[in-house]
Amino acid sequence: MTPNSQFKNFLNFFHKSPGRLLKYIELLTLKDKSTTIATTDKKSLGEVGVVINTKCNLKCVWCHREEKHIQDSGYLERNGNLEKLKKLLPELKGFECIHWGGLAEPLLNKDIYELTKLARKYVPRVKVTTNGTTLVPKVVTKIIESGFTDIEISLDGFDGETNMKYRGSDESKVIGYLEDLSSRSDIPLQINSVVSAVNIKSLWNAIDKLKNVKNLKKMHTIPLFITKHMNDLGIGPAKEEDHEKLLKHWKERIDHYNLDIKLSPDMEDVTMDPIVSMKRLHNICYTVYEHPFINLDGNISPCGRLQHISFDNVVKLGFDKAWNGPKIRKWREEHLHGNYGTYCQRECHMKNTCPSRLNNLKEFMGSYDEDLRVLEYDENLRVNK
Repeated sequence: MTPNSQFKNFLNFFHKSPGRLLKYIELLTLKDKSTTIATTDKKSLGEVGVVINTKCNLKCVWCHREEKHIQDSGYLERNGNLEKLKKLLPELKGFECIHWGGLAEPLLNKDIYELTKLARKYVPRVKVTTNGTTLVPKVVTKIIESGFTDIEISLDGFDGETNMKYRGSDESKVIGYLEDLSSRSDIPLQINSVVSAVNIKSLWNAIDKLKNVKNLKKMHTIPLFITKHMNDLGIGPAKEEDHEKLLKHWKERIDHYNLDIKLSPDMEDVTMDPIVSMKRLHNICYTVYEHPFINLDGNISPCGRLQHISFDNVVKLGFDKAWNGPKIRKWREEHLHGNYGTYCQRECHMKNTCPSRLNNLKEFMGSYDEDLRVLEYDENLRVNK
């Protein structure tokens, strides 16, 4: 792969997304002089994340549910209000896709099928991210009948042990469910796998294990977002060269079986993701401009990892006004000045270059949140602590 072709892959991120591309260029060019306004062109934004519950049947070691501040916030173990969610959906007309997800197993909310049928009246696609343990035959029937168009499944080990150890589920049983789903529908499937120092070896045989899941279209690897819980356990990120070796091996196995599966990221552009490179090279968080995320209470949140933090309400203000409401614009303004709080520093490797402004973030934090401070870099784990 030449540098030019690598950059071509980079630009594919902005395909049919002029509003997102313009904002990206603005941030790169003007940096702290950029405006705090994000595009409201739903076609450019493409996808909106929506939380419909915060209950889960697993205890994944890298899930933000394991963080004390999340547990103490009162955000967990709730179902969304069905009537409020019904009022939310018309505000999302114009998006390409509504994505049910968050700190939960969405399929535990029995209203998901009714909500999906309704959502399909407003958007072409409805996606769910699931841990796969609930995909028994009767649930698959409901998924097919209600009109889901995409399913993402989280699996973090393929050696018969690691997925159970770090996620709490038997991957062989989940893969069996996926084979059944593929035999009954043509819904495209994507596997999401966290890549860390403690599980990367267990991902080696993923393609061999998944080769009979005929609807599998994408393997997505996710670099570790370090939480305090993981710091306390001594869990760190995988080396980039090991990540690249894994993807190269997967590609060889995909070709061996003549499968139609894409890798995300591709083999040679692990570090060329536009969002990741913006953070690492420029210390700018692009997520709060390009990926709308609506939490369980109908409020815009900074991102899926900080969904307990609420900005303006989409039902009350409408999407456009909430997405560029005064609260999220204040949050973006602090970021532009290099003011990143404790969580952003730890989990996304952001650097706080303006500690004198730290207290400006207090208005967004609850009494359960960690103290705002500047973290130090840990050479062993290669993370901020």
